[in-house]
Amino acid sequence: MAQEQLSRLSAERRCPNCGTRVARDAESCFMCGRDLRIQPSRRHRISWVDALLVLAVLAVLVVWWRLGARQPEEVAATNNNQTILPTNIPLLDATPTGAPDAEPTETPPSPTPEQTLVTHQVRSGESLLAIALQYGVTVDEIRAANNIQGELIRAGDELIIPVLRTAEPAGAAAPAPSRFEYVVRPNDTIISIALAFGSTVDAILAANNLAANAIIRPGDRLVIPLAAVPSDVLESSAPPSPDEAQAPTGDAGPPPVIYIEPRLIGPPDGATIARDESVLLRWVSVDVLQPNEWYVLLLYPTGGAPSLPSIWTKTTSHRLGVELAPDPGDSVTYNWRVSVVRVLTGPGGQATLTPASPPSTARTFTWR
Repeated sequence: MAQEQLSRLSAERRCPNCGTRVARDAESCFMCGRDLRIQPSRRHRISWVDALLVLAVLAVLVVWWRLGARQPEEVAATNNNQTILPTNIPLLDATPTGAPDAEPTETPPSPTPEQTLVTHQVRSGESLLAIALQYGVTVDEIRAANNIQGELIRAGDELIIPVLRTAEPAGAAAPAPSRFEYVVRPNDTIISIALAFGSTVDAILAANNLAANAIIRPGDRLVIPLAAVPSDVLESSAPPSPDEAQAPTGDAGPPPVIYIEPRLIGPPDGATIARDESVLLRWVSVDVLQPNEWYVLLLYPTGGAPSLPSIWTKTTSHRLGVELAPDPGDSVTYNWRVSVVRVLTGPGGQATLTPASPPSTARTFTWR
């Protein structure tokens, strides 16, 4: 009797929604109408035993990984930090056995510019600006060295020019400059000739054995030494045209073919350029140049800045690389201009220079 009652209780079925007793094969609750055919899903719970097992596995993996990472370090320490190649051959020393150790090379110290006082006798028509450009100094430096106020100077005055010069290291031979010939024209001066072709007054006087107060006249032939002139310039010299060949010595007329002065484009006058940037100098083309005609770019530094040789080019631009920029913390100001020059073949095959255009207006830029 008891077993029968127990089996009846175990077979008893209730509605999961309202708890009403229902038949075992009932498809819905007669009280609330719930569909008894849908069995409630049971949630799977993770026991603490499973969690501990997962943590133990992770701990074993971490310990194994750390032991594997430390093994190369222990091997390297055992072998006195000597790298072993896959073929078990130790790296050889770069110095061969028995060879003497190479002596360390010492970098020679860079020469320090020293100030030199140069005496200059003022010539007729010279100005403080022209003299400053000639020696690569500023007008204010000339004024301070001579206690001059204003711009007034007279022919025959002697001025002290404070020039910064770098002593050449012993044994260093400077490359020989190219030597050209030039026929003096009316109104020419040594300074104007030096500025036109990128030479210096001292170099022209020395090349022609002239005194500082020497007078030049139209028709005189001067030797013009120029540094760093490309070989193409010398090879491009051509005989003068019939009109040039028949022109009398000292003729005041211009060459048969002459161009307008080049017009400068950039950088703007007075521009300031960072020392870690290159400087692109640009100008407008005057025309298609003949093979023996060249643009000559002249750069004149102020103060103690290093001088740059004249640039001979067929293009209408030239870039100054950052290797020419001043040292960090320093600055340098350059005056620059462009002109067109013709190279002719003179008597005896000597290359002769003649201007083919007036020089452009001068501009300045500061590199710092």
